[in-house]
Amino acid sequence: MTATERPRTSEPEEPRRGDGDEMTLFEHLGELRQRLFKCALAVVVGLGVGLVVYRPVLDVLIRPYCQLPAELRFPSSVLDPDNCQLIVTDVLGQFFLVLKVAGTVAVVLVGPIICYQIWRFVTPGLRPVERRYALPFLLISQLLFAGGALFSYLVLPAALEVLLGFAGDNIGSLLGANEYLGFLLHMMVGFGIAFEMPLILISLVLMGAVGSAALRKYRRHSLFGTFVAAAIITPTTDPVTMSLMAGPLVVFYEVSIVVARVVERRRARALRDA
Repeated sequence: MTATERPRTSEPEEPRRGDGDEMTLFEHLGELRQRLFKCALAVVVGLGVGLVVYRPVLDVLIRPYCQLPAELRFPSSVLDPDNCQLIVTDVLGQFFLVLKVAGTVAVVLVGPIICYQIWRFVTPGLRPVERRYALPFLLISQLLFAGGALFSYLVLPAALEVLLGFAGDNIGSLLGANEYLGFLLHMMVGFGIAFEMPLILISLVLMGAVGSAALRKYRRHSLFGTFVAAAIITPTTDPVTMSLMAGPLVVFYEVSIVVARVVERRRARALRDA
């Protein structure tokens, strides 16, 4: 054995990630299995927490309904104007309602954890410049989704007041708890997804795929597409919820044009300085 030779050992070396060394297929599968197990464990814990805090969370979720005028909360407010109880129409209705609320809590708590696990899994395959932008992109997307869900929750009382009183005073709406909660969750998820639009546009601008001139040129087309997308995403086809969603999207589109101008000016200044 020469001085430059090293003794061979039977223990395999640990795979190094992030140093330019590629992992084998089985190592990738093992890493994916670990990440999926952690996500599943987080979901189970989140469901347990949701079952514990079910009642206060349900009070928060039905608050938009309780803010409606008493004449729209039929028939629970006939004898007591302060009553805002919802109904269930089958034996298992309350059981599934509890599961739905607990699942909502689990999604809120576990969402960041799942995103973090995805981030840790894909990070080693990214270039340094992609890693620098990926984490802020992930964090901002979480904030925008939460902002959209919160916005839908805040405007829901106004939308319900219009929708439940649309047919006049002679018609009362008998709302089921599961139907109401399903409508609320669809609204929050739909608005959360819609609020991701500015992040997508700004990402395209940063990549150079879209410029401010193109955004201004296709402004009318985008406005039409915004209302079409709002009609598809919202759980109902009424003009009220569609307008509530389309309004912020129009504002986001105009903000994206301003951001595109700022990015282009900075790039032009950097080229002149170079």
